[in-house]
Amino acid sequence: MQTLNVAVIDDATMIRDLVKKFIRQNFPQAKIFDASNGQQGKTLLKTHPINLILCDWEMPGMNGEELLVWTRQQDNFKNTPFIMVTSRGDKEFVVKAIESGVSDYLVKPFNNKQFLEKIHKALKRHGMKVPESATVAKPMTGRGGDSLAVLTAGSSKPSSPAPAKKKPSGPLPKGVASLRTSEGEVKCALKKLDLTSMLGVFKYSDYMPELLSQVSMDLEFTRGEEKKVLRMNGFIQSMSATNNQADCEFIQTKVIFMDEDAEKRALISEYVGQFN
Repeated sequence: MQTLNVAVIDDATMIRDLVKKFIRQNFPQAKIFDASNGQQGKTLLKTHPINLILCDWEMPGMNGEELLVWTRQQDNFKNTPFIMVTSRGDKEFVVKAIESGVSDYLVKPFNNKQFLEKIHKALKRHGMKVPESATVAKPMTGRGGDSLAVLTAGSSKPSSPAPAKKKPSGPLPKGVASLRTSEGEVKCALKKLDLTSMLGVFKYSDYMPELLSQVSMDLEFTRGEEKKVLRMNGFIQSMSATNNQADCEFIQTKVIFMDEDAEKRALISEYVGQFN
């Protein structure tokens, strides 16, 4: 195939770096161009021969959905693979992206296997040959599966996740965060929260996140009668037992945030104000 020219568009520097790392690992011959918001992404697309777009949803100025709509209005981008890379995994957002012309949907946090699977599917969906240097991805299961096929009644359905990866159910109590990695999820009691990090404690169970795992942290609170969901992307910087006993049940973890979105940081300040 022609040279794979990839546009990576995300306002979080560390997320862009992670995506670019996966591209280099799987497609060493690819050329990578990046932008920190939708408007810069639009300029990039106007000036470079891009044939694969990986774009965040929530960005200041022009967001990912707005950029997606614009690309589908351009003759040279109507059939360009466009993958939305975001922590918004709710059905309503996925359907909205489908209606706007998205090629596929990659939910943060994700691992290299899930990333490669989505790239392969998007290229094939648009009639592009997968580069021979790329590793062949095996079918995925669980949260990172074929969200588009499921929501559009396609024939490919993800299999049920293993018990250790089962998502905790029910609303989140105040002072409790949901930490979600590409492999599973735990509920974590907050000890400290600021604009750059979170410190919390969770009970050891059959699922244990790994150090340096990419993670999405969810918090819920109310503003009057309106329910708000605060979602921050980051990575697990440290984990340690809360005491020096071998059978300790509780693990303290610190998450460093990668998002640089001013709106999300404002929500953190609002949440901390209510919590205190």
